[in-house]
Parts: sequence; structure tokens; C-alpha cells
Amino acid sequence: MKLRNLVPCLTASVLLTACGADNDSSSQKIVGPFDPSDPIYLVKSTAWVTEAGVSLHFLTNTLNEETVFDSNKSLNIPEYTGIAVPEGDNPDNAFYAGMYTSSVYRRYVVGDTGLISLDDELDFSGITSATGRNLLRTTQFMSPTKAYALDFAGLQIIAFNPTDMTLIDLDESTEKVDTISLADLKETDLPSTWSVFPTTDGHRFVATIGFYGEDQSDPGLTKLVIVDSNDDSLATDSVDNCSAVTGAAKDAAGNMYFASYDGSALAHAQGIGAYAPCIIRVLTGADEFDDSYLMNMQNLTNNGRMAMGAVTGSGNMGYNLIINDIGQGMVKEGTLAKHLRVPVWEFHSFDLTDSNATATKVKGVVSTPGAEGIPGGTISRILNGSFEHHELGNISWMAQIDVEETSSIYNSTDPETWSLITNKVPGQIEFVGRLR
Repeated sequence: MKLRNLVPCLTASVLLTACGADNDSSSQKIVGPFDPSDPIYLVKSTAWVTEAGVSLHFLTNTLNEETVFDSNKSLNIPEYTGIAVPEGDNPDNAFYAGMYTSSVYRRYVVGDTGLISLDDELDFSGITSATGRNLLRTTQFMSPTKAYALDFAGLQIIAFNPTDMTLIDLDESTEKVDTISLADLKETDLPSTWSVFPTTDGHRFVATIGFYGEDQSDPGLTKLVIVDSNDDSLATDSVDNCSAVTGAAKDAAGNMYFASYDGSALAHAQGIGAYAPCIIRVLTGADEFDDSYLMNMQNLTNNGRMAMGAVTGSGNMGYNLIINDIGQGMVKEGTLAKHLRVPVWEFHSFDLTDSNATATKVKGVVSTPGAEGIPGGTISRILNGSFEHHELGNISWMAQIDVEETSSIYNSTDPETWSLITNKVPGQIEFVGRLR
């Protein structure tokens, strides 16, 4: 999804520097000044003021309705980058940007006073043809010295040291850098469109590979890949009753839930494909899908409305998007997912552990006055996470892109009613987190 009409460069003074950036000089940026005792939050968005996009990396020591996000003070990279921050131990306040025009990861570190510096780069071009941005979306950081990136096109998992920014050779008896082979996953006639969504289960890397039919219908096939980071051992599994799944939601016990998305929900509503929008589960510590669990997401409502995605809420609660009656009535044979604009999708909460659960619409989520949705696109992704807010405590957050110019961040800790943290983030939001 690209917000191509976000802000015309000649009239958008707040993004004038970003619009005029001919060269990428993002090796260092002073943001602040911050006091060494201040918290540091990282908020990343993309401004579609150019065809390639401009990635905006904001650092702030506040995160509330008064916070000002100044694009002239952010780290701006003139292309559509990926973003990642290690969970757990991160002594350098590091974050990672994956380039879209190359196979490079950049490692940035943030000093105590808010100085962002480019610490190092890692080029994967000798081992994969994937772009850095796409590869970063399949990466999980297991420790300060080990991370995994799943390259399904290359049928491999690449291990690297995210602090030293070096590749890890998993078999030093050969001259080349060896990776974890996924050759056993290869099949004839696999759908050509697929996506990878990784998560962690303690010291284990867990990822699903979901597939999409040419008409966006759910072909039923999802593959599971698990790597033990202690010894790099591999386990795989597959199901044939649910696919097109996205990143994992987790319940209170750490069990992982993977849900299909808007394309497959729409295709099923149009009578295409045999599979309804669905959720499948992997129990924590297990090496296979839990065959006792399969949720038909259309059953979350009493009138079978389209539903998509699942992300972590509080305890056993998860969140997803369900189309409202107006949106459901818009669905015709020729309707595309991009025709269904943001306001017709509504956030709901439901019990992840109950495959027969019903959903409850979340209160407190409002669109900015005058918002008619994103031109040319639906909400596309559900973005959420958790961190320790310096005023609100340990919270979960949810992001919403509801107008052309800005994104909103909600405190989504309460499964019944959310409260707005800020609705002033410029551009298409992609990440919110706390570095310190």
C-alpha cells in the first residue's frame, strides 16, 4: 500500500528536506537534546512523497498527544526501508534498517543524548537475491550475537551476528558460508505467491510460510519452520486446511496463532476458494501445528462478516479487523481488497484460546474527522507491539493509518476500550518501540 498523494513536496514544508533529498547522507543525525535519564522511543513511518518513498525515523523522549514529530529532525532515508529492533538485551540502543534497493542491512545505534549513528552494514548479496527490506521482515533476533533470516526463495535460513554484523558459517568445513537448508520444503506446483511471518518461542525461531492463490484465495497450505538457536537444529511441519497467514498473536501461555488476511477473506466472500478466513495454532515448545485447533474467523460475528489478521492483546485476548455491515455490502464479484477503505474495517477483541469465540468491537477507536480512507488502498496491515511507557506503564499498542497525512497510535491494553496516545505521526506508520 502506497500513499502516493500523501503531501505534495512543494507545499509540504515539514517534509521539504526529505522531498529534496537526492543523496542518502543518513550516517549520523542529532535528535534531541535528551537527558541521559530520559526514555527514548523510536517511531518509524514512510512518507510517500516520492515514488521510492522516504523512510522517517523519529526519536522522542515523550509519546503522547503533545509529542511533535518533526521530519527535519528525524533520520530520513530516501527509500522504503524495513525496520527492526531486538527484543530483550539491546545495550547499544540499536535498530536495523533493511534497504529496498540492495541486499543491505544497516545497524544504527543511539547515544544517550539522542545521537543516531550508522554503526555498521551487512550485505547479504553473496548469499541471497532478496532485498534487505524483504529479508528483514523475515528476521528474528535471538540474542545480541545471533539472528535468523528466512529466505524462502533461496530455500534457506541465514544466521548472522547482529552486533558484529557478520554472517555465521554453520559448517566451517566448507569454504562457502553455509546456511540452514530448507530444500525438503520444495514441492512441485507450489503457489507462486507466498509470505513469511516469523516470531520467537523462547530460544526458538518459529516462522510460517503461507501461500496465496492467483485469485488471492486461500489454497489451504501453510508450512512451519522452527530452529533451535542453541544448536541450529531444524524442525518442519505443514497443514492443508488454512493458508495466507500472517504474523503470530500469542496467548498468556505463549502459544502462537497465525491468521489469514484480507485477500483470502475477500475471495471467500466472493465465492472463490474452499477455505474461509482462518486461524491455526502452534503450542509453545511444540514442533508442529496443533491439529486440535482451527478457527473459522467468519464465526466471530453472528452474520459471518469478513475478518482478517490476529495480533496479541492482553492475557488470552487477541485483536483483529472485521468488516462492518456497510463494507460487507460493498463486496461484489469484481471488488478488490484495495476498494475496501479503512473506515469499513473495525478493530475487535476475542479469546484466542477458544476456536468458537465471538468477537467484541473495541471502543475508543475513531477516524480523524473527514477521513475517507486511504486512496487506492485498504488498511493493509495490523501493526501492534508492547513496551514500557514511562507514564502508562507496560502497555500494548496498536497503530492505525486513517488519513492521507498521519497515523495514530492507541494504548490497546484494555480489550474493551482503547485510548489515543497520539494521532500526529506523519506518513504511513510501521513501528513504535522503546530503545531506552
